[in-house]
Amino acid sequence: MNWKAYSKWAMVLGFSVLVVGCSSKKAPQRTSVADIYAENAKLGAIYKNRQVMPSYMNFARVQAVENKQNIVNGRDFISQINNVRAYSDRISNRYEGIYSKVQRWVSSGADVDDLSKYGINANLMRGQDGYQNVNLTGYYAPVLQARRTPQGEFQHPLYRLPANKRFTRAQIYAGALEGQGLELAYSNSMVDNFFLGVQGSGFIDFGEGRLSHVAYAGQNGYKYYAVGRLLVEDGEIPKEKMSAQAIKDWTKRNPSRTQELLERNPSYVFFKFDETHDVKGSAGVPLVALASVASDKSLVPSGSVLLVEMPLIDDNGKWTGKHEMRLMVALDVGGAVKGHHFDIYQGIESVNKKAAQTAGLLKHFGRVWVLN
Repeated sequence: MNWKAYSKWAMVLGFSVLVVGCSSKKAPQRTSVADIYAENAKLGAIYKNRQVMPSYMNFARVQAVENKQNIVNGRDFISQINNVRAYSDRISNRYEGIYSKVQRWVSSGADVDDLSKYGINANLMRGQDGYQNVNLTGYYAPVLQARRTPQGEFQHPLYRLPANKRFTRAQIYAGALEGQGLELAYSNSMVDNFFLGVQGSGFIDFGEGRLSHVAYAGQNGYKYYAVGRLLVEDGEIPKEKMSAQAIKDWTKRNPSRTQELLERNPSYVFFKFDETHDVKGSAGVPLVALASVASDKSLVPSGSVLLVEMPLIDDNGKWTGKHEMRLMVALDVGGAVKGHHFDIYQGIESVNKKAAQTAGLLKHFGRVWVLN
């Protein structure tokens, strides 16, 4: 069954479900689906004039990219693939063919109607809902205030990777790693440490006039649970208002309950100093802001080239009704990045003042084409 035929079949099936729903007691479930679509539409999801793709089809090769906007980050994309060439022979050897084609296309003006002229195929992703609405979030490299020894307000340790890492977050908070000399630094915020683990790397300001880079060193092996989702499920924060900043605001209002909340996510990240000061993804390649993403490698392997319809949001996280077209490379992974979901690297907090804000608010939708 082809995609178009499937679309018509799905529409008939959907109508049948609606008819059954109208004559049964399951009508509220139908309404909740409609509500979800309505909420997603506020975040950039589009359903009108879209054909649904079946669940077994993750990608569909298309003859043309429907969004005809200009690519806004051609130079940054070329910088990103040059970083791949310099740092990863494995990835560059596998993807050099498409890198060269896309680079020539970008140098010629990057008209999406000219992709085929350069031998580039565009593969439209299904999206989590089948309507090509791919979940797009953001992450960044934060800057933490810390000291090398515990003093005053600086009492919250960041740890190196231990020989025995199979301790839960609660056990680590209770002192399971104390006395082993594993402390890299002591920050003034358990919450900031937690979000450093979520981001995967960042910088520490020891108050010595320069920043020290800490990179991901490993994880304790426990499953990641999103505390934001837990707060929504508990009725603490409405789903539509959930963001990293909303979580931080909640912890300020509920300091006595903060550690208990964080411990509900048993996953814990360990760090190491990185003297290069380059923020690298899991592929070991320095990342360029807004030209690299974390992906689910089982679906989109590291090194893949993406054409991303990135939603534009305002300072309050509201979708402006506009998207912009960006080229990106998959070079990182994330515990919460599964399936049709990309986490877009926003940059270093001290360099891009909006990096943290955008990363905390971006939970929107856009189309993504994998180029090959």
